[in-house]
Amino acid sequence: MDTAFARFEFARLLSLGYNILQELVYEGRCEPFANVKDLQNVIRDKWNDVDDQTVRKAILQWKRCLAAVAKQNGGPIQHIFC
Repeated sequence: MDTAFARFEFARLLSLGYNILQELVYEGRCEPFANVKDLQNVIRDKWNDVDDQTVRKAILQWKRCLAAVAKQNGGPIQHIFC
């Protein structure tokens, strides 16, 4: 696997984790955080709430995307998941 592609896929995996955490942090929230420290505290609390099953699902999703890219010889895969 070429290095640029590996970096891209690693970024996608991080993005999946970020999306999960973002949903938890902002779930039901209407007001912005008062300061960065408050945001950091909520992120820490919510990260501890992320269970192994959620992480496994995110990794499986990433693996399906990676397999689709390999099957398409590095080509686009958006049409596969629409």
